[in-house]
Amino acid sequence: MNTDTLTHTDTSSQVSRASAAFGWAAAITILFNLVLASAKDYYPPLNKAMAALTGHHWITHGLADVVLFFGLGLLLQRTPWAAKTAHLPAILVACVLAAAVGLLGWFWFF
Repeated sequence: MNTDTLTHTDTSSQVSRASAAFGWAAAITILFNLVLASAKDYYPPLNKAMAALTGHHWITHGLADVVLFFGLGLLLQRTPWAAKTAHLPAILVACVLAAAVGLLGWFWFF
């Protein structure tokens, strides 16, 4: 078996180690984005501190998301944990839906 590719339950489908790692990084970053957006609104000193770093809190927020995504993706490429790809598409969809519902609920009710 080629060490650069990983297989999940369907042996005809292969995904590279980098793709799997960045898929997991995307799922984690999506949830981080939800938590950070809520935390900034709930705790104004955090919002002010983030605004002071780059001139606007959303710029800092976006940079944090990008750094986390690429940092995790590069880090997870080196771990065997990232090889677990059987449920990764479903996990990504679940994370996106959870974040959408969470952000909608947060901004609608709070």
